[in-house]
Amino acid sequence: MRLLSGLVICCLFISQLVHADEGSHRASAERFLKLANAEGMTAPIYSQVEQLLTARFTQMGGSMQHEAVLRSYQQQARALLDAQLSWEAMRGELADLYLPIFNEAEFEQLAAFYSSPAGSKLMQHLPQLTHASMAITQERVEQHISPKLEQLLEQMTAEVEERQTGSR
Repeated sequence: MRLLSGLVICCLFISQLVHADEGSHRASAERFLKLANAEGMTAPIYSQVEQLLTARFTQMGGSMQHEAVLRSYQQQARALLDAQLSWEAMRGELADLYLPIFNEAEFEQLAAFYSSPAGSKLMQHLPQLTHASMAITQERVEQHISPKLEQLLEQMTAEVEERQTGSR
């Protein structure tokens, strides 16, 4: 009986250590996400929705005398976005994405980097760098890859058609 009691106490102790470790791991993930500006990643969506509402209002002939209607709907849209896209609404799911990939020590290393001057500078310029990188990629696809890929598709089509008519 003493052995069973000791085993139960040991299991409870280990269970609490595991939960404490999971909590610490999650806290490290959330700290990293905050430093990586995960809170601000949805800002472009807010801007796009506001622009969409404004464009629709203008398209419908909305005038300045009815601007209160526009502002009311923008507030409603902001509340809708907040409910689904705020840091509080998303942080658990975002942390869940990172938790299986990085251990607590790695989160601390990432946090140290993002807290450093170089990490802060990276985060400041990352949106522009990402946009410019995507523009370079898109330009290369349009100018170099698409025409050659189209040629390959035409050649493949011709070859398949030739073999199909030749095998009859």
